[in-house]
Amino acid sequence: MLASDVNNPQFIGAVDGDKALIVHFYVRPVQNIFASSKANQAIYEDVIYVKINVPGLKEMEVDTPARDDHQRRFPQQWQHFVNRTQGDAREVGTPVAEWSILTRSQAEEFRALKFFTVESIANASDLNINAMGMIGGMSPYALRERARAFLQAAKDSALPQHQAEELAKRDAEIAMLKEQMAKLADSVKAMPQAQAPIPVGVPAATPAPARKRGRPTNAEIAARKTVAQGASPG
Repeated sequence: MLASDVNNPQFIGAVDGDKALIVHFYVRPVQNIFASSKANQAIYEDVIYVKINVPGLKEMEVDTPARDDHQRRFPQQWQHFVNRTQGDAREVGTPVAEWSILTRSQAEEFRALKFFTVESIANASDLNINAMGMIGGMSPYALRERARAFLQAAKDSALPQHQAEELAKRDAEIAMLKEQMAKLADSVKAMPQAQAPIPVGVPAATPAPARKRGRPTNAEIAARKTVAQGASPG
């Protein structure tokens, strides 16, 4: 409803602006990045979107995940969506519409049979697989084997990519560590060489003064005489 209508309920000629909008709720397969990385294959989830158009204004289109307020704002369009998709289970996996070997009409046939993902076909029991019948000229058993091969190929192709991402992450961490070590080494080289500190309580050693050369002292003369007497023969 227009803001002017909400603020002025008694306004003459007030109209519900939402009635002039074209509103369509639908389901869009959206890839779950976290689940895809963990499973090493493309994992999609069905997400309910709402598309809102203003007639005559293409640039005014809104296409966004549906919220609770969208359901309350457009109750008729929401109820139409619920009636149209009632019983349409929401399964996580690769939607059949994303499987390149199927045409759009074949994908719709699978959805009508409640096979919404390639995984649901690959994991179907013999009893359930017989309910498919011949779709696209293939027996249901052959189709199940192709579904299994498709998922295995997707997993195998995703693994090298995952490993490459992990190696790139490791190399980036090693390069960062090397850069930090180089900066630390440069900082140590730039520090001035510090002298060893003198322990507290120990006086610094001072060199003995050099004795001036001249006449020997009495003590030195007496010491020389003693040495000379000891060296004389008895």
